[in-house]
Amino acid sequence: MKKFIYGLLGFAAISLTSCDYHDPNSDKFGNDSSSGWVQFESEGVTYASVIQGTESTVTASIPLVIKSVDIVDLNGKVTPNNPVNEGLTVNYTIEDIDGSSSYINIPGSVYIPKGELSANISFTVPASAQVACSHFKVTLTSTSKSNVTVGFEDSDFPTQEFVVSALDINDLVGTYSAVRDGATQYTSSIELGAEENQFIINNIYGANGTTTVYLNNDGTFTYPSPEENFLFNDNGGVGNVFLDGINGFATCLNGGTVNVNYRLVFSGGSTNTINVVFTKQ
Repeated sequence: MKKFIYGLLGFAAISLTSCDYHDPNSDKFGNDSSSGWVQFESEGVTYASVIQGTESTVTASIPLVIKSVDIVDLNGKVTPNNPVNEGLTVNYTIEDIDGSSSYINIPGSVYIPKGELSANISFTVPASAQVACSHFKVTLTSTSKSNVTVGFEDSDFPTQEFVVSALDINDLVGTYSAVRDGATQYTSSIELGAEENQFIINNIYGANGTTTVYLNNDGTFTYPSPEENFLFNDNGGVGNVFLDGINGFATCLNGGTVNVNYRLVFSGGSTNTINVVFTKQ
């Protein structure tokens, strides 16, 4: 949502208002270019996934940003009010939702250097913590400047959930409810492949066909080349359809979730990126 500060330009405009006039700048930031608020860059959940037993340290981060309010005069003219950061410390707390985040120093803080408008809250997940799933919520609580608040109105994002998944590829096996591009629903399944860290997604698009996927040590997915990943034949249409895998990951959220992005490739072209979220039944 775009945020605005309404400014009064000139005494004449003020003299035309009644004695009941309420200044819409009241309790807002005013047009101080060093005023603003901090929030997470986007709403949702951040993930970090690893394969159990890899004994590696994982570093993951959640981006946060400084924003400020644009100014709108009584004629509706919008003037950008770009924030000027002279150096800012942002404090946060962590609340466990599932599992334990005891390996993180709580409460914590992150510093946004002078002239910068963003930074990352970073977490280091030691190998000793990668034996189970943990799900926690990070909440921004305060800043080092009185004129920079946490959030602004109800549409901003002062909290972010974080999921660390310690995956066993055998746990991926099962039947899933699939949702393609947030709308189309169908049923899919996952089974183990013949190679190490390989698994097969059946009905990845909702038109039958099987897809080979590899689980990497950092919990991400890779795919064979499209010509090696035949999906189905669109009889009477474009003919043979292959899958061009882009990325993907799995988490322990909601009992087991797989998220993939890919394109369909065929003679003469390809689709836009398709997203499918699989939730274990």
